[in-house]
Amino acid sequence: MSNQLRLTRLNLAVIAASFGLMTAGQAVELDSKAVIFKTPDQFKWRDPSDKAPTNQTILLGDPSKQGLHIVINKFKPNRFGNPHYHPHDRYIMVIDGAPWRGTGPVVDWSHATRVPKGTFMIDYAGKVHWDGTKEESGAYLIAAIGPESQTPITPSSGPWNGGDPSAVTFKFPDQIEWKDNGGNRTADLFGDPAKPGFYVQMLTWKKGNNFSRPHFHPNDRFITVLSGTWWVGTGNKFDPANLTVPMPEGSFVTHFARGVHWDGAKDEDTTLLIMGDGPATGTRAEEAK
Repeated sequence: MSNQLRLTRLNLAVIAASFGLMTAGQAVELDSKAVIFKTPDQFKWRDPSDKAPTNQTILLGDPSKQGLHIVINKFKPNRFGNPHYHPHDRYIMVIDGAPWRGTGPVVDWSHATRVPKGTFMIDYAGKVHWDGTKEESGAYLIAAIGPESQTPITPSSGPWNGGDPSAVTFKFPDQIEWKDNGGNRTADLFGDPAKPGFYVQMLTWKKGNNFSRPHFHPNDRFITVLSGTWWVGTGNKFDPANLTVPMPEGSFVTHFARGVHWDGAKDEDTTLLIMGDGPATGTRAEEAK
């Protein structure tokens, strides 16, 4: 996935120019060469009326083209899908509600697995699965390599035979292992951020004006605010009280490689979902006097 992720850089310069304008209404503007972001009210949905059973917004890339893309798919209640498969692995975080999932060609909703908000999943390439909702709505944040497609298959008449355990892996919220680092906690969901290759990590900044110092990373990082308000500043002048921009729950943020920034939480714990190409090392920047 690493080589494909680098292709995304070809489009980010154009995106940065447009995202940079999004901070124009803020008292503080971030350096768009270091950080760009979109808040949920700025997402462009495929169905602006939001009446479709399934709706989508593209946060990064183009699913029809080669390279990394990140999208949100959200589902109305009582939306049932047919079995299908995709050409590439897909890394999925349930960010709202509680959809249901099954695997294999036999569709039996009584044997589907409920996947509540906070569940992390991997759909494996070429493996048959199906999704839907019952009384609750749901939403997935999905990262994958394009070009993306969905190949339907004819459902089998059954009987239910247990599905295909190799099609999907789940990490439910109570199965996610956290590491306490003092001011923050981390949970590695896929890959190893310390090594080359694609990784998915959760990070919680603990409340209490708890901030990193100005630093940079060697590679781009793609971040979704899962809960709380995340505060971000750019440049080497460290002043959380006056030089940070609030990013509310649901915001999508890009940290550009070697862009100096600093970030953290103020009066509430804040949890992030971070995706990128490792190693995800941080290097302290020389701070302004």
